[in-house]
Amino acid sequence: MNQMNCPRCGDAFYTAAKESHLPCPYCGFLLHATESERRNQGRQVTQKVCDIMKGEVRVPVKTVDVSETGLGIKMMGYLPFDQNETVSVFIKELEIEKKAEVVWTKKFYGISRAGLRFCA
Repeated sequence: MNQMNCPRCGDAFYTAAKESHLPCPYCGFLLHATESERRNQGRQVTQKVCDIMKGEVRVPVKTVDVSETGLGIKMMGYLPFDQNETVSVFIKELEIEKKAEVVWTKKFYGISRAGLRFCA
């Protein structure tokens, strides 16, 4: 049994398949069983209060995980931004204030999740 981590949605799953192309059971992203995970930096799994600014609109969310290159977020309801948009991220408790690109979004049962990559 091999544990796979989807590079798009970040969810982990197990497979015994030896095929070279596997779809993520959560988001459908096609990945290779032999590829290592894209994001090599460690993620700190943490739930912190975070404000996302889209223009003048403040969106309060919670972090799921934070790394040197980005973060995962979640909130009840629907996120008012889409993939490839640039937003401002403020995490007061971690002293983070950066611009980030929305890499992926996922909505299910009234909860939204997104992966954001910090801009250089």
